[in-house]
Amino acid sequence: MGKTTLKVALCGTVTSVVFGLSFLFTKNALDFVNVFDFLAIRFTVSFVSMMAIMFFLKVRVTRKPYYKLLPLAIFQPVLYFIFETLGLVHTSSSQAGIIVSTLPIFTLIASRIFLRERIKPAQVIFMVLSLLGALMIIGINLSDSGILGDMYLLFAVFSAVGYSLLSKKLSAQFNPFEITFFMMFCAMIFFNAAGLIDNGIDYGIMLNPQVLAAALYLGVLSSAVNFILLNYMLSKVSPIVSSIFGNLTTVVSVAAGALIRGEALFWYHICGMVFIIAGVMGINWISSRKAKD
Repeated sequence: MGKTTLKVALCGTVTSVVFGLSFLFTKNALDFVNVFDFLAIRFTVSFVSMMAIMFFLKVRVTRKPYYKLLPLAIFQPVLYFIFETLGLVHTSSSQAGIIVSTLPIFTLIASRIFLRERIKPAQVIFMVLSLLGALMIIGINLSDSGILGDMYLLFAVFSAVGYSLLSKKLSAQFNPFEITFFMMFCAMIFFNAAGLIDNGIDYGIMLNPQVLAAALYLGVLSSAVNFILLNYMLSKVSPIVSSIFGNLTTVVSVAAGALIRGEALFWYHICGMVFIIAGVMGINWISSRKAKD
């Protein structure tokens, strides 16, 4: 395995674990704060964190046509996190992770249509294996939370697909720090404006331990740090390859739901997790072989 492939694998694993736990933190925060207030607080923290990271790493933002990044920022984080957060209002954290695990399939289709990505039969096999694992986790009893939450989360998945395709294309002109900086800046401006228009933003709610913990975790790790890693991945590999790591999010979210929230964990959850991990390892193995060719 080459150094680049190893870095991509490590980035994919870290982002999946962090994203998998993010559903729990979001659910906890939404017990005390409304959607737009929380998103405003989250992305204010994320933008400040992003500036701090770039300051300590001595990363400079050079003059470039950053307006080209606006469609990307609209897909992610604006649309994605509106839909994800609204979805979590109406469904469980485990169910959210399961629905998000369909991302590789939609990315596969979109990459083939818009980027003319060549897909090897082995990639399809491992991706289907991973999807079967996600479907197995859903089990016989589908979500009892109602169709509204599932639809919001599905729209979040579509937004993530659009972001992945645009980030891959724009990575030729912008580095991961520049892309992430612009994303966090746009999200901070949009969600603060939305919160003020909605009913004003009570930043004092951050004194609540649950909201503060969620804001720090989601703003620093799940937004600033994770999107630097994710944009790095998309600059190195196909959106198809990067998206498959998202299925690990399902494993983390279901496991966290069982261990932290006391949600039931059945045999088909465990079998599904095995399928998902096998699919991720298979895709990564194919990618490492392609890198050597």
